[in-house]
Amino acid sequence: MTSEGPVSAESDVHARERSQEAVRPAPRPVWVHSAFAFTLLFTAIHVYWAVGGTWGLPLAVMQAQAQATTKAANAVVSVIMVIGAVWVLALNHPVGRRIPAFVLLAPLWAGAVVCVSHAVFGFATKILYLNGRHGAVDFPVVPGVDAATAADSNRLSALQDILVFEPCFLIQGVLLALAARQFIRTPAGRRTWSVSVIVGIAVIDVFGAVLSFGDMHFAIS
Repeated sequence: MTSEGPVSAESDVHARERSQEAVRPAPRPVWVHSAFAFTLLFTAIHVYWAVGGTWGLPLAVMQAQAQATTKAANAVVSVIMVIGAVWVLALNHPVGRRIPAFVLLAPLWAGAVVCVSHAVFGFATKILYLNGRHGAVDFPVVPGVDAATAADSNRLSALQDILVFEPCFLIQGVLLALAARQFIRTPAGRRTWSVSVIVGIAVIDVFGAVLSFGDMHFAIS
């Protein structure tokens, strides 16, 4: 009897831990609704560019020969972001429970990782650019534009990125990560989610840094 007591007590503890592990806390729709609303808000700037707006665009894409491509690209991005906003709502809708978790969460993981890594890399490169390290950002040379005008435009673009666009990417990514995290059923699953997002962000930013040190760029950022 004396030997069975500790074993029984230990079994009870493990049973309670397994029970707690299997219970997902009550959903926090605030994260889903916030991610949905911010995605639509962020979409608005792409819609503005898609219909011909130019505020916030780098000098190179405001040129006449690039405008058609810029409009088309932002139209496509706008559609993708609207689909993404609706996709986020599935996290708090019964239909979301009928979709395999991997299928539902994989696009949100990709969106969160890309957005946050874009913000981190963008902040770093734009700050370096404004402090004189002009090689940190690959602003294209625009034919017919004098060096002084191009320099002023590039500085303004870098400043707009730091104050407006990179914070938007950061907020978007964090909200997507939090909205998806609350959907996951177990504490272990949520920890795995958080670690995977952090690792994904680190891999992308390290890759970008390596390319930059090699005088290569995979984006204007």
